[in-house]
Amino acid sequence: MSKPRTSTFNTMAVISYVRRRRPDAVPRLLEGLDQILGLNPVATEALLSHSGRWVPLEVHNEMLRRAKEDIFQDPRVPYRLFFEAMAFHNWGPLKTIFIRLMGSPANLLRAAPWLIRRFSRSVEKFWVSDLTGSGCSLHLTWKPHPTLNHDNCLTMMGGIASMPLRWGSPPAQVVEEQCAFEGHPATVLRMSWAPQTWRVHLRGLFRGINAGRARFLVDSLNEHARQVELLTEQSREMSRALAQEQMRFQSLTENISLGAAFVDTQGSFLYCNPAMERMFGYDRDQIVNQQLWRELAYPDPEIRRQAEQAWQEDMGSGKQALGQRTFRVRCADGSDKDVMFRAGFLSEGENFLLTEDITQSLADEERLKRSESLLRAVLEGSPDAVLVLDRRARVLMANRAANEVLDAEPGKPALDLLPPDRQAWGRSLWEWVLQGKVAREELELPLPNQGGQGIFELLAVNLEGGLVVINLRDITHRHRLEKERQRAARLTGVVEPAGTAAHELNQPLTSLLASSEMMGMYQEVGDLKRQAQRIREDALRLANLVERFGRIVRYETKEYLPGRRIIDLDKAAAHHEDS
Repeated sequence: MSKPRTSTFNTMAVISYVRRRRPDAVPRLLEGLDQILGLNPVATEALLSHSGRWVPLEVHNEMLRRAKEDIFQDPRVPYRLFFEAMAFHNWGPLKTIFIRLMGSPANLLRAAPWLIRRFSRSVEKFWVSDLTGSGCSLHLTWKPHPTLNHDNCLTMMGGIASMPLRWGSPPAQVVEEQCAFEGHPATVLRMSWAPQTWRVHLRGLFRGINAGRARFLVDSLNEHARQVELLTEQSREMSRALAQEQMRFQSLTENISLGAAFVDTQGSFLYCNPAMERMFGYDRDQIVNQQLWRELAYPDPEIRRQAEQAWQEDMGSGKQALGQRTFRVRCADGSDKDVMFRAGFLSEGENFLLTEDITQSLADEERLKRSESLLRAVLEGSPDAVLVLDRRARVLMANRAANEVLDAEPGKPALDLLPPDRQAWGRSLWEWVLQGKVAREELELPLPNQGGQGIFELLAVNLEGGLVVINLRDITHRHRLEKERQRAARLTGVVEPAGTAAHELNQPLTSLLASSEMMGMYQEVGDLKRQAQRIREDALRLANLVERFGRIVRYETKEYLPGRRIIDLDKAAAHHEDS
């Protein structure tokens, strides 16, 4: 398919129109066209501003589209810019004489088919029907090309509407009856103009139109139109901003979890968002106004009266931002909810109401209070001294036992509660705990109420949130019992060997004493020798026992008397004997 071309008169008309009204938009109009034409930007603007060159038709149509859609956002721009171009362009002396000799629009239209066929690159055929002295019908068929569209029809209409100006008559009225780009075989335009008198005809023949005066009027109208366009653009921007704000407001009210309603001065609900309907279960028909709403929401007359009085007080205060009030509300399913209400002024004659279901929050708060009360009761009833410190080692809370031992007032530095000789130790312990480690130490502290010193077991734990809990357990009595146990153990270590010695040595000593007494009674040598031998055997038995005592290597006992035990020498010395 060949690329049709068009006169740069058409592109010049577009540039001139944009430069008159939006000079800052000329670069946007010409952007990228240098790549299509293969020229630099300066040469491109010079070519497109010339009135007697040829360029691809697609360049002209793209410029029309940008002027109409991007710059002015006005679908009638192609009509207006070609009206001005045809009315005020300097056609040169020969063309001006030719047009004046035509004498009237009717005569020019009779010659138009030949002119179109000779000079147009986009119109296939042009003919006139129903031609009179004041109007006619124009028929156009366009050459097939994808860049041609309805904008070309508008440029044609603007050009022919300006024709009567060349003879000093008002512009023609042009109406599009059908368009070839909307499925019709041809574009049909109905054109009408004011009939010319001989005086007007002669004046136009010799003088033509006062182009300077017309240009001044058109420039004035154009400036006014430009201001209107700027105001229109600002109005569009404000409309877009308002629409955007409305969308944001709608999105906010439709998606927030809080119930929202707008109320007029008569108490009628202007709007309720879905969250409010879900919160209470009532639909819009049930809560048309505040009176019906209160009857449903507050079955108790006293509560209803309090709610109504609160609303009147808030609305009568004149404050823009009002406080919050909490009431128990009856829902559509018969359940009750604790709801927090916030009210304020939205605009003149309108108020807003925000509702928040705090039933679960109040229940959680009540459970938290009970837990705190229970925890405090446990702490206060604990015999251990418990302190809660902040990250600066200052007392936040201390139970009764801690106050009795340390006099730990809130806000007091914990290190000041220690004896002076233990404060350096306390700082080291504090640094250890802040590292997230658990400290377990024994500490000796004075007992103010009892006198003397007490031994305490200290346990320090670093909790989340920068809190440190210190637990002091009094282990003085446990230390005393431990000492008693150790003393008893030492005493047992003395008693049991003594009992063993007494038990084991008793028999040989008894026998030895008996033998010595018998020797005093005997006279015979044989009897004396027999008793001496017995004494010798008893002495050997004693020596053996002493040796066995020296070989004890483990602790083994046996019952000697009921409730009394002695060392079992056989077992205690058995290991040594085996070795």
